[in-house]
Amino acid sequence: MDLKTNFSFEVQYPAESISTLAQRNALMDTLGPRLQQLLAAQDAQATVAVSDSHRGEASKLVELTTTLQDVQIASILQVFASQNGVNVSALE
Repeated sequence: MDLKTNFSFEVQYPAESISTLAQRNALMDTLGPRLQQLLAAQDAQATVAVSDSHRGEASKLVELTTTLQDVQIASILQVFASQNGVNVSALE
Protein backbone atom coordinates (compact mmCIF):
# COMPACT_ATOMS: atom_id res chain seq x y z
CA MET A 1 0.00 0.00 0.00
CA ASP A 2 1.39 3.40 -0.98
CA LEU A 3 1.52 6.12 1.64
CA LYS A 4 -0.42 9.27 0.98
CA THR A 5 1.13 12.67 1.56
CA ASN A 6 -0.45 16.11 1.90
CA PHE A 7 0.91 19.01 -0.11
CA SER A 8 -0.25 22.57 0.52
CA PHE A 9 0.34 25.42 -1.88
CA GLU A 10 -1.04 28.72 -3.13
CA VAL A 11 -2.10 29.44 -6.70
CA GLN A 12 -2.05 33.12 -7.55
CA TYR A 13 -2.18 35.32 -10.60
CA PRO A 14 0.81 37.67 -10.77
CA ALA A 15 0.13 41.41 -10.56
CA GLU A 16 1.29 41.84 -14.16
CA SER A 17 -1.07 39.15 -15.51
CA ILE A 18 -2.53 39.86 -18.95
CA SER A 19 -5.53 37.63 -18.24
CA THR A 20 -8.89 39.31 -18.03
CA LEU A 21 -10.88 39.26 -14.81
CA ALA A 22 -13.33 36.82 -16.42
CA GLN A 23 -10.48 34.46 -17.37
CA ARG A 24 -8.99 34.62 -13.88
CA ASN A 25 -12.36 33.96 -12.26
CA ALA A 26 -13.06 31.05 -14.62
CA LEU A 27 -9.77 29.39 -13.73
CA MET A 28 -10.13 29.95 -9.99
CA ASP A 29 -13.73 28.69 -10.04
CA THR A 30 -12.63 25.41 -11.67
CA LEU A 31 -9.23 25.03 -10.02
CA GLY A 32 -10.10 21.88 -8.05
CA PRO A 33 -11.48 19.85 -10.97
CA ARG A 34 -8.65 20.98 -13.27
CA LEU A 35 -5.97 19.88 -10.84
CA GLN A 36 -7.85 16.67 -10.06
CA GLN A 37 -7.87 15.82 -13.76
CA LEU A 38 -4.11 16.42 -14.07
CA LEU A 39 -3.36 14.24 -11.05
CA ALA A 40 -5.72 11.44 -12.05
CA ALA A 41 -3.45 10.26 -14.85
CA GLN A 42 -0.82 9.26 -12.27
CA ASP A 43 -2.88 8.85 -9.07
CA ALA A 44 -6.58 8.16 -9.52
CA GLN A 45 -7.11 8.30 -5.74
CA ALA A 46 -5.60 11.78 -5.30
CA THR A 47 -7.82 14.40 -3.71
CA VAL A 48 -7.81 18.17 -4.17
CA ALA A 49 -9.32 20.69 -1.75
CA VAL A 50 -9.43 24.38 -2.69
CA SER A 51 -10.16 27.25 -0.33
CA ASP A 52 -10.08 31.02 -0.45
CA SER A 53 -6.88 32.85 0.34
CA HIS A 54 -6.64 36.02 2.41
CA ARG A 55 -4.98 37.58 -0.66
CA GLY A 56 -8.22 37.98 -2.60
CA GLU A 57 -10.03 36.53 -5.60
CA ALA A 58 -6.89 36.05 -7.71
CA SER A 59 -5.46 33.63 -5.14
CA LYS A 60 -6.50 30.22 -3.79
CA LEU A 61 -5.08 27.77 -1.29
CA VAL A 62 -4.86 24.15 -2.42
CA GLU A 63 -4.37 20.97 -0.43
CA LEU A 64 -3.45 17.78 -2.31
CA THR A 65 -3.52 14.31 -0.83
CA THR A 66 -1.68 11.90 -3.09
CA THR A 67 0.73 8.99 -3.35
CA LEU A 68 2.84 10.94 -5.85
CA GLN A 69 6.32 12.05 -4.89
CA ASP A 70 7.55 15.66 -4.64
CA VAL A 71 9.21 15.56 -8.06
CA GLN A 72 6.03 14.33 -9.73
CA ILE A 73 3.88 16.97 -8.02
CA ALA A 74 6.37 19.70 -8.93
CA SER A 75 6.31 18.66 -12.58
CA ILE A 76 2.50 18.64 -12.75
CA LEU A 77 2.23 22.03 -11.02
CA GLN A 78 4.95 23.55 -13.22
CA VAL A 79 3.05 22.57 -16.38
CA PHE A 80 -0.22 23.82 -14.89
CA ALA A 81 1.33 27.16 -13.93
CA SER A 82 2.88 27.75 -17.34
CA GLN A 83 -0.30 26.78 -19.20
CA ASN A 84 -2.49 29.07 -17.08
CA GLY A 85 -0.19 32.01 -16.35
CA VAL A 86 -0.29 31.58 -12.57
CA ASN A 87 2.30 31.35 -9.82
CA VAL A 88 2.30 28.24 -7.64
CA SER A 89 4.14 28.44 -4.33
CA ALA A 90 4.43 25.86 -1.58
CA LEU A 91 3.16 26.68 1.88
CA GLU A 92 5.28 25.83 4.89
